[in-house]
Amino acid sequence: MRRMFLPIAVAATAALPVVACGDDGGNDDGGTVRPINTDDGSGSGSGSGSGSGSEPAGGSEPASGSETVTTGEGSESGSGSGIEVDPGATTDDPLVLEGAGQYTGYVRGQTEQIVTDVKAFTDAVRSGDLEAAMAGYAPSRQAWERIEPIAGLVEDIDVAVDARVDDFESEDDPAWTGWHKLEYLIFEVGDIAPESGAGELADRLDADLATLQETMSTTDIEPAAIPVGAAELIEEVSAGKITGEEDRYSGTDLWDFAANVEGSKAAFEFMEPAVEAADPDLVTAIQEGFDEVAIQLEEYEDGDGGYLPFDELTPDDSDTMKTTLAELSENLALVAGVLGLE
Repeated sequence: MRRMFLPIAVAATAALPVVACGDDGGNDDGGTVRPINTDDGSGSGSGSGSGSGSEPAGGSEPASGSETVTTGEGSESGSGSGIEVDPGATTDDPLVLEGAGQYTGYVRGQTEQIVTDVKAFTDAVRSGDLEAAMAGYAPSRQAWERIEPIAGLVEDIDVAVDARVDDFESEDDPAWTGWHKLEYLIFEVGDIAPESGAGELADRLDADLATLQETMSTTDIEPAAIPVGAAELIEEVSAGKITGEEDRYSGTDLWDFAANVEGSKAAFEFMEPAVEAADPDLVTAIQEGFDEVAIQLEEYEDGDGGYLPFDELTPDDSDTMKTTLAELSENLALVAGVLGLE
């Protein structure tokens, strides 16, 4: 999937590199990290970010200690899904600005949740409790998957925590870290004993996600990024999660699928009042799409908030979901234009 880029406001003292991703046959994890362009265009990642030409969420000047910066262009391989918007796409619509402020709060809350949820998982890994680690893996990823396009743009966190083995020499490559390396050790190797290195990987995952949370606590999401991110999350599902290639060792792809959809719906709902005022028919079509996906996923629920293994998804149901997701993604892609944000 094509990497897209997001203008955001971050603390002026923090350099915020960006992971770039090109078309790679459906695998969008791993890769290189590029810094945000600086004022002098050097891209040095010095933290002196250039202005985006748009107001931060809420329509006011950035909070003290933060400034608006814009990502650069590029097509390097990378992970996650980012967002590309026109940095000049501004608005004074109070409904849009209010929604952007609310979404910023949502993203910050999700990053806090990630730190909490992953701790239960990594504690199980450090204790060598294989059964508890298996049970904790999928739940630990849900908050990340809800905000993946945003979270994936913080420094090189996306590569460090969510890269898959395809972008490395082998499963034993020490550069491969994060959830999927632990997934491999837990579900494929079945070994998280101290000598496996799983404990150190768990420590690194905790530290990387704490960095994500800290950085996002001073990050404001630009209004133009939100509708694009909502559509991008659905594309992420239809291009990756629906194939079962991401959580290939655990078979927990439907958990990630559901979280991506949930995050997309949340992003849209923060913009919904503004869209309703401009195009109520589009709101109806998008709501129907989300409802249809929810019904399709409900067939694969297993317990309180969990899902059946991916290999139980039938080909017919997979095809039906792909059709629904494609239509939903197309409708979500219209939102930015309706709101004058492209």
